[in-house]
Amino acid sequence: MKGLRNLVVAGCSVLLLSQCATQDEVRKLNYQIRTVNQKVEEVKSSTTNQMQKGQASSVNRIDAMSGETQQLRALVEESGQKSSQLREQTKEDLAALASTVEQMRMENEQRIKALEARIDQVSGSLDRVQKARVEAAEQRAREAARRAEEARKRTVVAATASSGSQVTLKPAAKKVRIGSGTVVSATQSTKPSAAATAPVPSESKPATEKQVVVAAPAAPVTGTDLFSQGMDSFKAGKYKEANKIFEQVLAGNPQGAKAAQTLFYMGECLFNQGEFDLAILDYQKVISNHPKDSHTPAALLKQGMSFEKLTDHETAKIIYKKLIADYPNSSEAGLAEKRLNNL
Repeated sequence: MKGLRNLVVAGCSVLLLSQCATQDEVRKLNYQIRTVNQKVEEVKSSTTNQMQKGQASSVNRIDAMSGETQQLRALVEESGQKSSQLREQTKEDLAALASTVEQMRMENEQRIKALEARIDQVSGSLDRVQKARVEAAEQRAREAARRAEEARKRTVVAATASSGSQVTLKPAAKKVRIGSGTVVSATQSTKPSAAATAPVPSESKPATEKQVVVAAPAAPVTGTDLFSQGMDSFKAGKYKEANKIFEQVLAGNPQGAKAAQTLFYMGECLFNQGEFDLAILDYQKVISNHPKDSHTPAALLKQGMSFEKLTDHETAKIIYKKLIADYPNSSEAGLAEKRLNNL
């Protein structure tokens, strides 16, 4: 624009000066005008070329950007398709995984239910077996206790019956001298005669009759004094003597306040003598007849220890478990648990 303004100014100057200018000046002015026109053309040409080049460069850049845009659009579309496919595949995988997890969960639930049922069945069987063993052990102990009690009663009855009776033994034959020969002695019967069941007055007996008198036992001392004697003998290690004294205490008052304690120490006497099977019977009497007595937990503990001594560990375990279940707060329960863990 500035160049055109200069041309216009120059043209005006030529018109103004044409009247007074000389021919040379006119030629100079024409020359200058041509020069200016040439420069204007050059400027126009260069400007056009530059504009064309710039336009061409811009077009090329636009084309390049358009190509890149198309490539980017294609990449975006491809990425979108891949993302869509990936989402669909992920949905399918998730659905398959969820189905597999659900199937595994159902299978695991079925297995768990089956295992729980099996555990319940086994637990029930174990409980029944354990209960049956406990009942069998208790039944054996009660039966043995009953037999022992019957034997003890028979002994007491026999001793009582013989305390005031006399047993008479009569010879089956007398010695007879034949002529001047030697004395012949007939065999004597060792069986007592019928007179053994009743006392016979001494004046009615033949001179040759042999008499065997069974002395009546001394009257037992009753009460606390006799029990104290038994405890003294027990503490002194005289277990046989102590056991006999305790038997007298129990015979004198089988339902007394010290009956359970007496039975327990009778079992202790037998236990300390190594007669574990008989000790079990006396302990069982405490357990069966005096379940609420303070000596019952100790009786259960010593009964289990007796079964251990007899190498019947299964029964010992049953006894220890019964002690822990029935008397959980007793000191014997703690000892039983320790012994149970060691079996």
